[in-house]
Amino acid sequence: MKMQTAFNSLISIRFAIVATVAIFLSAIGGCTAAPDPPDRQSPAEQAPTAQAFASILEKYTDDVVALGAPSVHIQMNSQLGEWSKAVGVRSLENQEPAQLTDQVHIGDVTMSMVAVSVLKLVDEGKVRLDDPITQYLPELGDLINAPGAVSVRSLLSHRSGMPSYWEVLLKSTPMRDVLAKRMSYEERLAVAATVPWGTRADTPAGEPVSEFSYSNSNYAVLGLLVERLRGRGIGDILARDVAEPLGLQATLMSREESAPEKMAHGYVLLGGERVDTTLPAHDIGNADSGVISTVADLNTFTAGLVQGKLLKAETVKEMHSSTYEGYGLGLTLFDDACSDSNYLGHVGDVPGYGTVALTSADGSRQVAMAVALPPGSPREEFDPRVNQMVNVALEALNMAC
Repeated sequence: MKMQTAFNSLISIRFAIVATVAIFLSAIGGCTAAPDPPDRQSPAEQAPTAQAFASILEKYTDDVVALGAPSVHIQMNSQLGEWSKAVGVRSLENQEPAQLTDQVHIGDVTMSMVAVSVLKLVDEGKVRLDDPITQYLPELGDLINAPGAVSVRSLLSHRSGMPSYWEVLLKSTPMRDVLAKRMSYEERLAVAATVPWGTRADTPAGEPVSEFSYSNSNYAVLGLLVERLRGRGIGDILARDVAEPLGLQATLMSREESAPEKMAHGYVLLGGERVDTTLPAHDIGNADSGVISTVADLNTFTAGLVQGKLLKAETVKEMHSSTYEGYGLGLTLFDDACSDSNYLGHVGDVPGYGTVALTSADGSRQVAMAVALPPGSPREEFDPRVNQMVNVALEALNMAC
């Protein structure tokens, strides 16, 4: 999500994340695809495999807490068993023990949920993926200064070439002020429009971007789209399209109210001062980063998505089609060592938090991880600590073949 400049190339999403995780796995060894599907394994064969993925997650939890993470929440589901753990404290102020049911700020994982709402409009025949977005939002022609037609598909898949408003904001505004200000979709897009399309805001020389270019601005447009066509706010839309069909009791869009009592707090250091980033004004009603949830709800969401509980089967298939490399329609894609398909889901990187929510394409394995990261100075590029989380998640999933 925010601070994901490293996501500005497809290589960064798909391959930079597969860097070694030997510091976590040295006592475990690598994973190879199982020769037989899980239902053919005997209990004796299942036990060491289940222990292996649990050991990976246990060691990661211990290590990141030792580095100063206020809290860690993880749940993994597989045919070999379920493993979950919450450690640390909900906040550094009250020191209440973290619980697995605590809500967390999921950041960019919000985009996958918004993508579902867009694709429900597609399923209903109200939107077509390859139509220009100005067919539905004609005022965007003047607002975003696009050099050509921008399709709904290109927005969902981050291939529109639109600059990301987040990086542009950080060039001119202190992080503290950015987090403290609530912005409309139009205000975010007006910021993005100050930078030429097809360039990266973080490169003064205007380095050309690849076909894939991760940009929060894409989902500001999509948030505006679903609100316009549904005639209601994004929070109500996600509740109807995602939370209610799956029975997600703890998943909701950030609102004006204070943070829920049982929510894991995140922190960053700004000017040497520790700042609570649990529910910044910037993320209230924000279609690219504003949802809060729990790890259990995230696993239910990714499993329900691939099992066809939210969209038509052909629509879900299109979301992670092999024609997309690394990033589909609102979904990040990673190679699944246990099959010839991909893991799919999303990664969240927002000030103070890292989140990973992934499932196998057949819905048999899911892992959700939410970490209140050790407080530090926020980064403009994708946080390597979140890369580390993805590495651990993929290794655990591959151990559960």
